[in-house]
Amino acid sequence: MPCSLVLGVNGQDGSYLAESLVARGHQVIGVGRNRASRYVAPSAQFRYVDLDVTDHVALRRLAEEVEPDFCFHFAAVHGSSGFEYEPLVAEMFATNVVALHVLLEHARLAKKPVRVVYAGSSKIFPAPLVGVVDEATPARSTCLYSIGKIASCDLIAYYRSQHRVAATNLILFNHESARRPPQFLLPSIARGIAEARRDPDSRLKVRTLDFWIDWGAADEFADLAVDIALKSEEGEFVMASGVTHHARNVVHELFAQYGLDGERFVVEALEMQDPGLAYQVSLARMENAIGRKPVKTVSDIVSDMLQALDVELSGGVV
Repeated sequence: MPCSLVLGVNGQDGSYLAESLVARGHQVIGVGRNRASRYVAPSAQFRYVDLDVTDHVALRRLAEEVEPDFCFHFAAVHGSSGFEYEPLVAEMFATNVVALHVLLEHARLAKKPVRVVYAGSSKIFPAPLVGVVDEATPARSTCLYSIGKIASCDLIAYYRSQHRVAATNLILFNHESARRPPQFLLPSIARGIAEARRDPDSRLKVRTLDFWIDWGAADEFADLAVDIALKSEEGEFVMASGVTHHARNVVHELFAQYGLDGERFVVEALEMQDPGLAYQVSLARMENAIGRKPVKTVSDIVSDMLQALDVELSGGVV
């Protein structure tokens, strides 16, 4: 039975990843900072370890103890749009970059092959995105978070070229689910729809919807990440839905699906801006490597979120 080490198992991405691995017959060691697993139930195949990945000595010892076949780094200090990383920069680099280095060093020194998969970010590409975006699109840092993600890209490239470590950077575009914190945009849209269905006087306030965005499903991305780990040794993949939306148009369409007028219920703080030209994420490398690509739509994601919100707003009674 393959053994997989998953950092960040209590987060959105890490929890779906662990579930996909368990479903495929892996022994999974999930690492998180909470006292207990948040989403994945303990079982014969899943063991939870309470460990702060910024404790790099403890992380190294754990990797040596469990001797994983696969290491998935899906832990991150990460916030929604406008998040200020400056006060947390030391923790962010310790989590997002140095913990990755611990896994790469373990893979370099291990007595058996170890596959390392890292959850990177499309934030390495400066806005506004234009034309076709793929693995060859030049990276450039525009914030502290992107500086860390580019450093991680460089670490993976170095360990691949100098030490032949089988490591992959996943350049993740926006991906959402019912497990995403409510301060992110799509969960707030879903909550706005849920509240509008209950209260015709409710209003959802957002900064602006004048931008282009590619929204994918987190559970689907996690399952694709497992396929990549099992089937390909490429060093980098962009991961997106492959469908780009103008945010205002898609948000109004989502409200309309539930018989609601988005223009009435959604209030934008800024006047209309110039969103620029649409971009398109190419998934050619992923399709060639694993023979599949995402199929879930924004409507599917919001439907999942609304089901979870219906339970929450009804006090846990379906």
